[in-house]
This record gives sequence, C-alpha cells and structure tokens, in this order.
Amino acid sequence: MLHSGNARQTHWLLGGLLKVQTSRFGEIEVDNADVITLPEGLVGFPELVRYVLLDHDADSPFKWLQSLDDGTMAFVVISPLTFRPDYTVEVTEEEISILKLQSPDDAVISVIVTIPSDPKKMSANLKAPLVFNLKNRTGKQVIVKDAQYQTKHFIMEEIKKYAKKDLQAEIKKSVQQAGAEEAATGTTKG
Repeated sequence: MLHSGNARQTHWLLGGLLKVQTSRFGEIEVDNADVITLPEGLVGFPELVRYVLLDHDADSPFKWLQSLDDGTMAFVVISPLTFRPDYTVEVTEEEISILKLQSPDDAVISVIVTIPSDPKKMSANLKAPLVFNLKNRTGKQVIVKDAQYQTKHFIMEEIKKYAKKDLQAEIKKSVQQAGAEEAATGTTKG
C-alpha cells in the first residue's frame, strides 16, 4: 500500500512496519502497533492524523510527535507536569467517548512546545493539550476552558515559580519540625 500526501511517500512494509521519510530523522521504520491516530488531527493540521512518539534523547523530558502523513511535520511535546505540577485537564464525556478512555489512568497528557532561538523563551501551549489513550493508540487535542491556561506558558519561568514554591514549602516544613522538636524536648535552639 502506498500513501502519498504533500508529495511525501509512506510505504507499508511486510510485517506491519511503516517506512516514512522524515525531514528531521531521515527514513524511519515504525511498527504499526506504535502508530497513534488523532482522528481530528491537530488544530491547523486536520489532515495529519497518523503520528508516532519518538524520544528526543534518553535523558530528555521532550519527545517528538512525528507525523506519518507528512514527514516534514514534527512537534516537540512534553508532559506539562514536568514544569507545572498542578496542571489539570477536564475532558468532556464526548472526548472520553472518542478516546474510549476506561479510566483516568489510561490518559497521558502532553503539550506542544515552541522553542525559539533563545531557549530561555521556550513556551508550551497549555490551552490546547494532547490527550492520548496509549492502550488503543488514539489521541485528541482538546481546548481547555480554564482561563489560567494560555497558548504560551514560558517553561523556564514556570519551573522557577514552582521551584520557589517547593523551596518555601521545604523551609516551612523544616521550621515546623524544629518547632515540634522544641516543644517535645522543652528546649529552644539558639
């Protein structure tokens, strides 16, 4: 079977492998079991419905969402919990039905990252996350209604903000522990 889209060639090989010529990774072979289908595509790319997630490198939190319909299209994605631990996504019953999610644990959330020439200004789109059901290899880009989430969240700023909150929480916990120890022993330090 041959699929041609945007003059890019995709070939099915024997054994359920898909061979795709990409602009970023060269020619890749993808097992049919690793193909993720986004039936509605992505915002702005509704015709691109087949993807594969590729590691950026072994130690990186980033992955590539490589289109199998157009080898020139690949998006950097990351789990938003990496830099925004309080991030939540509410999905509608319709979205749950489309993804055939049986449990919240079946859902994996990723967000698309934009990396400009100055990596300190790297941003993530928290307004339109990708929700994947990796059990059945389907996904959907959803639009979050929560006003606190925008299309451009600066990742480094978010990391600093949450690191500062974590440090403040650690200091508060240490002070509370020290106060509890003093109360228990009846002594004061200093």
